[in-house]
Amino acid sequence: MPTNAFPSTVTQVDTAARFPLGYLVTVPAKGAGTDADRGEQVWVYVAAEAALATGDIVVRDPSALTNDMYGVTPSAGGALVAMSVVGVAQHTIGSGSFGFVQAKGQCLVKNGTADITADTGITSGGSRNGAAIDIAAGAEHCVFGFSLEAEATDNTTFDAYINCFGA
Repeated sequence: MPTNAFPSTVTQVDTAARFPLGYLVTVPAKGAGTDADRGEQVWVYVAAEAALATGDIVVRDPSALTNDMYGVTPSAGGALVAMSVVGVAQHTIGSGSFGFVQAKGQCLVKNGTADITADTGITSGGSRNGAAIDIAAGAEHCVFGFSLEAEATDNTTFDAYINCFGA
């Protein structure tokens, strides 16, 4: 898709839906600038059922009674099956607002208090809502990404490659 065909930006946030929920946008790989050689990115349009912050792992809202496939919240609790992960927020989206989260490609992911190991599969289930952890034995079905760097600082972001099957 030519870059001029998409009538918005993936960082735009609205209080009313501007696109159908689940709408996918592919941003082609770039050869120059801050995103040079990071590969293609896929973004999915969602309704934030709770506030989303940069790096939050985003999952379907388990309390939604509307059968809304793209009403999302930050992940909570233990590692969730990879199919439930819709994407990772790359900017703030307020509760009740609509916007795009990244579903595939290189991006920032938030960790909690557990250290992230470089070159390791990552799952949801960190010490805070929306946070990632290194894969644990028996949680292979929960992997949605791969850490590209180590991160030992609590509650910050790290670089990762993600492929969220729930999108």
